[in-house]
Amino acid sequence: MENNTSQLNDLMAYIDGVRQKMEEVVAETDPVRELCPGWTIKEAIGHITAWEIVIHKAIRAFTAGDPPHFLHEQDFDRFNAESIRARRSWSLEEVLQEWKDIRSDLRKTIKALNPDLLGEELVLPWGSERTLAELIEILAEHESEHMENILKVTS
Repeated sequence: MENNTSQLNDLMAYIDGVRQKMEEVVAETDPVRELCPGWTIKEAIGHITAWEIVIHKAIRAFTAGDPPHFLHEQDFDRFNAESIRARRSWSLEEVLQEWKDIRSDLRKTIKALNPDLLGEELVLPWGSERTLAELIEILAEHESEHMENILKVTS
């Protein structure tokens, strides 16, 4: 149990550390700057949020003993386009607020996890299987990947 509690604390520190760095990067950049063809930094933040919503639903379904939560759209490109389109007319403040609110809710859910569940496998929203710990790591890896892309276009 103690080892699992330590692992949960390490996972929280990992996702929190990446988010802190990402917030610093976003604060120092122009969020309407094009990140890649068709995406601005603001839209990348909305995209990260959309995936965190999905991951949060998956974790909650798993811990409740419910059937797996699947993406309503299994084509990632379509899902990503939908998430961008849904937030395109939002102000920067709205996108940033949702980004922070969703992460706050997700953090509460992760902190409340029974640490013994971290090694349990679950079906991910896109159909593959990973452990709960690996799914939490995916959160940080996903945000890190987009942060690296932002740093490339802004440096």
